[in-house]
Amino acid sequence: MDYPQDPRTVGMLGGLGPRGEAIPITRQHTVDVATQWPVSPHTPHEVAAQLRVARELFVHCLLVWEFGAVGAAWSLMAVESCLRWALSADTKASFKNLTARARGQGLLTDDLAEKTDAGRSLRNIFSHPQSQPALSAGMVSGVAETSHVIVHHVSETMARAAEPRSS
Repeated sequence: MDYPQDPRTVGMLGGLGPRGEAIPITRQHTVDVATQWPVSPHTPHEVAAQLRVARELFVHCLLVWEFGAVGAAWSLMAVESCLRWALSADTKASFKNLTARARGQGLLTDDLAEKTDAGRSLRNIFSHPQSQPALSAGMVSGVAETSHVIVHHVSETMARAAEPRSS
């Protein structure tokens, strides 16, 4: 590893090899995972920057374990920012309201709206903690990847809606 690993991550598994053998988690593993998350060229710059930071925090969670939870929270804020952009909503609109509006306007499928609402609940836990949150790498990966999928879907849906219609 090219930097000191957080002692709490030593011995964690990054997956299983072709013969079922345990493979330790490494920085390269986290890079490989994060680079698979979808990124749309149509995502607004500010939202794309939030997602980039979330990916970097995930990649560096082996350095400081809590970076993973921060990256998950940051990815959820990117979802909220993306919905606010897509709906031209002001800062007073709640994340819950944004999700319902996006679902109603067809920006989110029912499945993605449910995942967005679950992410909103998790974001609220992160925003009002009783202690320092920490998640497993798998949990962080799931939250961050789902956030990327939602932002990608909304960004692509907005881009398609902006395309001129042929007659």
